[in-house]
Amino acid sequence: MTKTTSKVKNQITELLNIEYPVIQAAMVWLTSAEFVAAVSSAGGLGVLASNAGQTEQATGPKDAAEKMRQQIQKVRQITDKPFAVNYILPTFDKERSYDYSYSLLDVILAEKVEIVVLISHGDSSDSSSIKRLQQAGIKILFRDISPTLESALAAEKLGVDALIITGHEAGGHLSEHQISTQILLSQILKAINLPVIAAGGIYDAKTAHAAFAMGAQAVYIGTRFINTIESPASMVCKEAIIGTSFDDLVIINSPVGQLRVIGKYNLDRQILASPQEYIGSFRHMLLGNKEPGYICVSQSAGAINDIISCKALITEIMSEV
Repeated sequence: MTKTTSKVKNQITELLNIEYPVIQAAMVWLTSAEFVAAVSSAGGLGVLASNAGQTEQATGPKDAAEKMRQQIQKVRQITDKPFAVNYILPTFDKERSYDYSYSLLDVILAEKVEIVVLISHGDSSDSSSIKRLQQAGIKILFRDISPTLESALAAEKLGVDALIITGHEAGGHLSEHQISTQILLSQILKAINLPVIAAGGIYDAKTAHAAFAMGAQAVYIGTRFINTIESPASMVCKEAIIGTSFDDLVIINSPVGQLRVIGKYNLDRQILASPQEYIGSFRHMLLGNKEPGYICVSQSAGAINDIISCKALITEIMSEV
């Protein structure tokens, strides 16, 4: 991989070999190779997530891992810029979860992936995965789904390279703790020596600038990247985000925690029955009306009113920094 000249030099851009400290969040179903490559080519860091580039569920752990291998290889065919792969430590449904996690880990190692966004659901006891990644020289961006000062300190002891600190404003699976990004950053930055990446409710230059001013070295953005030209999300999804307001957002329950969704849209099921249904519900964002489900977003959805390119978005985010 070629060495990138950072336009913004700090610990994260130097660590990840990227131009700008902007990371596209891992979003299930919504991170095709083309999308990830567009983010990375624009100077940020694209991240492949579960079911990247797919429209159908994998038949099992090996199938899911092989499809991710294809997406990794495809990103490399499109760009020589750095990108990451999302890796989830075994969580719910432990036996099945271990099969999926370890199959993917084998692919990550075999394909010599250089950066991993490592997801923990509050249980970092599976240190064997972390050790295998570290032994391979892979840079680890550690993200606890429900971060606290204690979990940040524990992650630092594991020897990870950076922390992604996510406030309750975020989309996807919400933190168990209703703590804002600002409060979390204030607490954690005082206590640890690792570079910190801020996540949750960041969607423009002003919100990114606020995180940088507090000491964050990068921002991790999901919902705003959905509404980019290169994003594979359906126009049904993108237009719903444009048409929503803050009071349209509601929180529902899932098998692995709570989700924030656009409440006026497809809320025919209030409780998701299983982890598999939880994963499948996000496919609606990719396929639109062809698939029932939810449009899961951060609080920033109420402020998004257009669809622009990944390059334009990164330029906009960095414009006041």
